[in-house]
Amino acid sequence: ANKKQRQSSSTAMALKQPVGQKRLTNVGVVRMKSHGIRFEIACYKNKVLNWREGIEKDLNEVLQTETVFTNVSKAVIAKEKDLQKAFGTLDLPEICKKILKDGDVQVSDKEREVHMESLFKDIVQILAERLVHTETGRQLTPVATESALKSIGFSVQPDQPAKKQALKAMEEIQKKLSGSFSRAKMRVRMTFPDHLEEIHKYVLEDCSATIEKSEVATTEPLNLEDENDKSKANEKNTPPKRSGTLRSLTFICDPSHYRELDRLATKVHAGENVSLHVVTQNVVSATTTGLEGYPEERSAAAPGTATRGPAKTPKPVAKKGMRCSSCMADFEDAGDYRSHCRSEWHNFNLKRKVNGL
Repeated sequence: ANKKQRQSSSTAMALKQPVGQKRLTNVGVVRMKSHGIRFEIACYKNKVLNWREGIEKDLNEVLQTETVFTNVSKAVIAKEKDLQKAFGTLDLPEICKKILKDGDVQVSDKEREVHMESLFKDIVQILAERLVHTETGRQLTPVATESALKSIGFSVQPDQPAKKQALKAMEEIQKKLSGSFSRAKMRVRMTFPDHLEEIHKYVLEDCSATIEKSEVATTEPLNLEDENDKSKANEKNTPPKRSGTLRSLTFICDPSHYRELDRLATKVHAGENVSLHVVTQNVVSATTTGLEGYPEERSAAAPGTATRGPAKTPKPVAKKGMRCSSCMADFEDAGDYRSHCRSEWHNFNLKRKVNGL
């Protein structure tokens, strides 16, 4: 019995763990290979992407330790001569920043799935704001946007920003589903002297813009009686502002023409009192349509407030039929239209339309 007690006490004393041992839990490894040597740093999994996107600024909140390893799982620390050879410095925070920026992140399947899902939602949100139905001009719903992305065979790239992928997907949707979806137009206000016919011609002919409002205002004459003022204007090579009338145009055009309009305002006619302002980024139809095809009536009065005079009965609105652009078929009932969209006939024609047949 005494021998057993001695053996158990000696075994218990032999199981002591070192005090300086550092346990790394929830480790995300960022790996980088340089000069034939692999370098790794231990980070928090949920902080590496935030650091790269600029959300997290504190390096201590990203790194579990500033030590640079050649193998994190085996705790093999990189040699100083290898760090000097690969990075040209022994400053560990600077080396860690470079590895965080250019290294490969080791993520789990669940983290990758969450990141891809979040990226896909951002792409859908951008497209839903910038695309409209071609026939009605109404803004797309997220469900319709996701359906359009699946129709063109879109796949999310985890290493590219959401806006870049959304713009690329928008071009594919406009190319393959041009009959159903189109880019939302923008409302722009441009002010310029009335004698600049080049701008007026470009807005009307090249942009094919829809003029909503045209105003004319008289400007005050510019007095350059002082010779010094004239010489200063000649030295800057800027044409003097002329007295006359200013024309202000508010129009709707395709966003692809905005770059040329900005070039006319800021470069070609710089200093000639030309200005360009974006009034509405995405112009969508204000009328919302119910499931049965009737426009929804919205009362201007707040609920519970009394109105003077007899109540106005809404005028009957003619029922608009629903049309399938893929099958060229018309439906009067929303239920029939929904069942048609689930039919094999519609799916077959939709595949032919996507493939350009």
